[in-house]
Amino acid sequence: MAKRELRDPIHGFIGRSNLEQRIIDTSVFQRLRRIRQLAMANLVYPGAIHSRFEHSIGAMHIAGRIADAIGLDREETELVRLAALLHDIGHGPFSHVSEPILKTFATEHIQSRLQSRQIHELLTQDIIRYDPELGSLISLVQRKHIIGVLEGERGPAVLNDLVSGPLDADKQDYLLRDSYFCGVRYGLYDLDRLTDTLAIRTDGIDKYLTITEDGIHALEQFIIAKYYMTTQVYRHRIRLITAAMIERGLRLGIECDDIEWLKKLFTYDGSESYIERFNGWTDDRLLNEILHENTPHGYAKDLFTRLSERRLFKCIATYRLSESEFEPLVRARLADLTLEDASALQQEIGKYLDKDPNHVVIRTFDIQSVREQSRNSEAPILVMTSEGPKEFEELSPLFVSIDAAAKVKYLEVYAPDAYEDDSEKARLRKKYSVDLRELIGQFVKHRLESERTRQNEA
Repeated sequence: MAKRELRDPIHGFIGRSNLEQRIIDTSVFQRLRRIRQLAMANLVYPGAIHSRFEHSIGAMHIAGRIADAIGLDREETELVRLAALLHDIGHGPFSHVSEPILKTFATEHIQSRLQSRQIHELLTQDIIRYDPELGSLISLVQRKHIIGVLEGERGPAVLNDLVSGPLDADKQDYLLRDSYFCGVRYGLYDLDRLTDTLAIRTDGIDKYLTITEDGIHALEQFIIAKYYMTTQVYRHRIRLITAAMIERGLRLGIECDDIEWLKKLFTYDGSESYIERFNGWTDDRLLNEILHENTPHGYAKDLFTRLSERRLFKCIATYRLSESEFEPLVRARLADLTLEDASALQQEIGKYLDKDPNHVVIRTFDIQSVREQSRNSEAPILVMTSEGPKEFEELSPLFVSIDAAAKVKYLEVYAPDAYEDDSEKARLRKKYSVDLRELIGQFVKHRLESERTRQNEA
């Protein structure tokens, strides 16, 4: 590899090949400089203005380190580095926050392709396929191989494990990077030790990424870092509110304000012309276009003006979906709240608050146990022992006693609100908490009763 380096605040000097540098220099990759990693998290963590650009380079660096440590050959190492470098190239404005809008307004063709994938993963594949600059640098065969690695359909499974698995380079970079730029220490772990103890496991058919017994404590640290970043940063109340306001502003801009360019941006159809158009959009461009004087006044402009001036919605009520808050049938319905139920419930809460229901947001989210987060909806992590591979959760002294099924589910209500002082805030929050618990409970019971009546009549 040619001696070309850049200085990174997380990893120090990062080397890259001539091909990697040329890919980094393309306009489609440079766009990632203007896609922030954590959307508007800087409204609560002022330093969180880092982008998908440096994260992607960091992920490439870690993927290369791991590839060297576990003994991948030169071709496999080059392939996995390119896959890690390009893994986030399909992110749109405000990263993950705008994905529900893309998913909602995508064409049926795209919906049929989604299955269990995230929609930015499909966009990543299409950009790699269709972008002419990338096509001039990477052969069609190699682009297919990169997509195959990202999809887990090319080469040994260990290649996909490196870019999309419980121990992938993506997580290993973003935990350290997000922690650094948010100014917190929750995401710190021993990267060197974790890398040194990774290994390849073979089952006679395929090869997988695993870890040796010597790495158990480093792995515990890594998983706990992920858990605390989730609870303290990714699920921070202000971050959830800003995400809800962005999503609501985009949705209403399309459905109510009828902003044509916004509709075109989020109607993902998989065509080359769409990909070309999509690649021109960034966080700042979207914000500036919505706030531009030529954009008609409406919900989108109102909500994004609030965001730009940090006049945020308030969390006026928070509930843990437990027996102490709601009855079992009500709790079960709220835990799986549909868009239809949420919309109707927001109408009722709007009436109670005497506010526009489109300015009321009700949302649920959960925080999995630290043990469950070690899986991350993927395969369990296996540890190579003298007796063969065993699940990490069975071997970790720290994790073995943790209930994997333990999960806390929350329901929160956001709305514009103003308080004269802290005492008024405390009084209103207490009143809202009591009143809205009753309102929400009665709403769900009424819905359940109506459905039973319709079923009996049928």
